[in-house]
Amino acid sequence: MSPDGSVWRELGQITTAVGRAMGVTLRNLARKPVTIHYPEEKRPYPERFRGVLALTYDPETGEENCIGCRLCEYVCPPQVIRVEMLKSEQRNYAKTFSLELYACEYCELCVQVCPTDAIVMLRTVDLATHDRRELLLDKDRLHAFGLQWEPSWATGNKLREMQAPPKAAKE
Repeated sequence: MSPDGSVWRELGQITTAVGRAMGVTLRNLARKPVTIHYPEEKRPYPERFRGVLALTYDPETGEENCIGCRLCEYVCPPQVIRVEMLKSEQRNYAKTFSLELYACEYCELCVQVCPTDAIVMLRTVDLATHDRRELLLDKDRLHAFGLQWEPSWATGNKLREMQAPPKAAKE
């Protein structure tokens, strides 16, 4: 034994740590579990939740909103968006639109820069899969997601309005 009592001090610290850990265990022993049996039960998402990306249609004309401007492709930090533009006489369209969702950072920059609100975030993350190739999304699948799930509150135009400086007070 050491004369300074460091062994007893360490033993006391270990006993105190084990006692605290057991106290936490005993306090939580009678608590109701927070486990949700997914997919039978679904966790409600918060009002401002933003999840998976999707493409939208114009509700009045039924045409796709994406004009193939490629702003989303340019601003994407991990560069997971690929767009090819198709020029038409009346307006431009996205010939192809692909998204590698497995590498997406969900930063929402693509939503913020979209001038036509063609790309939105949905209020879901329910895309669990065993195969990574299923997360390579093309234009048709992204449009289907937009019809299948509810979009979040944040579209590009709404986000830009929030970031605009306040209007001057009338004199």
